[in-house]
Amino acid sequence: MKLRPFVGTAVATALLLSACGGGGRPNDGSVAIGVYPASALSLPVYVAVQQGMFDKEGLDVELIDGKNGPELISGLIGGTTDLAVGAPGTVVPAIEQGQRLRPLSPYGSIDLAIAVTKDSGITTVEDLPGKRIAIPSRGGAAEQFVNQLLAERNIDASTVQFIAAAPTASQIPLARKGDIDAAVLTAASQAVFDAQGIPMTPITSVNPVGSDGVSSYGLGTVLVTTATFAESDAAAPVCAALAAAAGWIADPANEQAGAQLLTERMNVPADKATEVWASQKNLWPVEISAHRWTQNVTWVNNQTSGKSDADVPFDPLC
Repeated sequence: MKLRPFVGTAVATALLLSACGGGGRPNDGSVAIGVYPASALSLPVYVAVQQGMFDKEGLDVELIDGKNGPELISGLIGGTTDLAVGAPGTVVPAIEQGQRLRPLSPYGSIDLAIAVTKDSGITTVEDLPGKRIAIPSRGGAAEQFVNQLLAERNIDASTVQFIAAAPTASQIPLARKGDIDAAVLTAASQAVFDAQGIPMTPITSVNPVGSDGVSSYGLGTVLVTTATFAESDAAAPVCAALAAAAGWIADPANEQAGAQLLTERMNVPADKATEVWASQKNLWPVEISAHRWTQNVTWVNNQTSGKSDADVPFDPLC
């Protein structure tokens, strides 16, 4: 397995390429996968690499780090990668603009929660108006998640102040100084806050079974490929490797190994890794319903393009 930095173009430029979507890489068993580095969004890919599942399928996998969702989708469309770790907010608009992209399993249930500082005075979503919420970037999945939660409660999103604070490491000093009241965090990033002596209390659930609204149906990760790669000989082996990774994540016997992977790959403090893994192992279904896909399309369209659900039919590779 090789690892090198991502070299991509802007997604707007990539979307001007042929609507057949990507291609152009040799079909020789080599597969380039665009990933979010050090992120639980890339967990099945990291597992498949570490546990030799790609090797078992005869694949030579190269991981290519991307800075954000548009860059990862841009690289996929432009042919830099064969697969990419995506999210509904980037995948759905690309398909609506004519890109022949196909999702593949496992799917990552949304792993986001609004967590608040101890002095924020916030106890429910209804307390958010007038408050400052840290997010990685404006317009991204975290902001869309908050906007949807607010919409479900008939709260005007303009009453919330979003603070674009880049990654978790940049948000921690803001919380320490009292410059934010809340942050949109994954289970892993919450553990990092806790390890820095900044307890953050979730006011929303990240349990897709025990929650409602976007917290129940939302997808945080949508692995995606092009129609060209889907027709290649490497498609079935990739599906097999990722299915094996999903099974490995869900297996209770792998708890300690999974916790160690979180520490090594995602910088989760060792004393918190087992707790974080417990939240991850139930978040990766190998199948979702067409209805759940449509719910995510509707969510994205409400936030962005406003197109109809029919524009993005559910057409999974595996």
